[in-house]
Amino acid sequence: MKKRIAVTALMAALIVVGGGFLWARAVFTGDAVRSALAAQLAKAIGQPVTIGEISASAFPRVEIRLGDVAIGSPVRVRLADLRVGTDVRALLSRRIEHGSVRLNGARIELPLPPINMPERPNEPSGAAAARPSPVQIVSIDEIVLRDVEIVSGGRTLRGDVELEPRDREILLRRASLAADGTRMTATGRILDLSGPSGEIAVKASALNVDQLARFASAFSGGAASERAAPSSRRRTGSAMLNLAVSLDADRATFRGLVLDKFSGRARISAQAVALDPIRFSVFGGRYDGSATFAPASDALAFRARATVADVDVAAATRFAGNPDTISGRLSGRLDCSGRASDAADIASTIRGTARVDIVDGVVKNLGLLRTIVVATSMRPGAGGGLTGWSKDEKFSRLGATLRIANGDLTSDDIRFESENLMLDAQGAVQTMASTVNLKGKVQLSDALSQQGGSDLLRYTQESGRVTLPATVAGPIAAPHVAIDTADLTKRAIRNAAADEVEKRLTNDSVKKGLLGLLRR
Repeated sequence: MKKRIAVTALMAALIVVGGGFLWARAVFTGDAVRSALAAQLAKAIGQPVTIGEISASAFPRVEIRLGDVAIGSPVRVRLADLRVGTDVRALLSRRIEHGSVRLNGARIELPLPPINMPERPNEPSGAAAARPSPVQIVSIDEIVLRDVEIVSGGRTLRGDVELEPRDREILLRRASLAADGTRMTATGRILDLSGPSGEIAVKASALNVDQLARFASAFSGGAASERAAPSSRRRTGSAMLNLAVSLDADRATFRGLVLDKFSGRARISAQAVALDPIRFSVFGGRYDGSATFAPASDALAFRARATVADVDVAAATRFAGNPDTISGRLSGRLDCSGRASDAADIASTIRGTARVDIVDGVVKNLGLLRTIVVATSMRPGAGGGLTGWSKDEKFSRLGATLRIANGDLTSDDIRFESENLMLDAQGAVQTMASTVNLKGKVQLSDALSQQGGSDLLRYTQESGRVTLPATVAGPIAAPHVAIDTADLTKRAIRNAAADEVEKRLTNDSVKKGLLGLLRR
């Protein structure tokens, strides 16, 4: 008896499932349903939609399967396998309500065509309700995309995306994407698909700032030209791209420059990627400020305002194309802009101002102290005894306020301080030509001023120290230091005359004092 009941129940279940499948196939397949779905989708998003094939299943949930779906003209979205599921209660009314969309395999080419977001997505319009339709899409609660390719700016992202449509926005529950060995995850919300516009939080192993700017530009580039007579309410495509993105990456790159521990908040539009604030490590130091990047033909325009701290100067000059010239740790502030296609392009186009202070470094092949010793010895061949001296000049501090333009760094307040001397100068460093041209004065330390002898100190002193006019010119890698002997001679004559006047005044005072005593 029990066996007969079980067999009967199994047969009933098979009949129900089989009947449900046949009914679902009858209701949700066929050319009429395929055409109706394509028309409804086209009306909903405002773009042409074609559906190559359609089928249905009833277990474990009623699903309509759409194959070879194309969206746009020209086609920018291709969907290989799209499954739309619905509840049984909705099935009885030929409606897709509280449905789910699952996509396996898709290719999306940016820029996207203009896509409508109905103001009342869960309610059919009066005209649509009046027309009979084999099936009606009422609401979708979940969209899951698997193995999706997003192509933009010559770069292809692949991955999975989970979305949840809401009343007037789409919740990005999770996106997991990869490109060129870089993996990133994202969450957030999309307020308007046409732009798109919204707020997204991105975490990545690495970011390429150049490609990010071009990728963002391609989101809506050209969309405005395809939009026919937009209404006053609707903005053009390029203006609609408006994403607020929080970024957190282990590493980012910009024209070959590696930025570690990259974080910030970006405003992405079709015109630019504006990061404010932005923080990262570069050349062993820290950058804290803002930056804007905008595609410009085959280059990338940029603007940066920031403070920097503890930057490895040797690494920075090596990147700029002048290795083994100077070392130390740099701190300061900058405000500059330019265009970049490579490291050399950055150096030649950058313009702006900066204040820099470098501590505990070495200027290679400067030979400043060596030159002073030779110049003040007043003996031919005096340099022969200095063969063991290094021409590398150590310093405790090197600071300047810089004007940056055309690859030149110019300053009126360069100060070089070391244990033995101090140099105050003005002039320029030509980074493109790798040359330097400075003019100023060198003061020896108190100790060296005393060691130079009383005559040298008497004839060259300024503020109690040996002070010499000097020029630094020539290749950055091996500059030539010279003492301006003509100026030195003038100072010696001036100081000697001052000493003579002082002596005479002193003698006159002594004589007057003696005469006064004798007259008493």
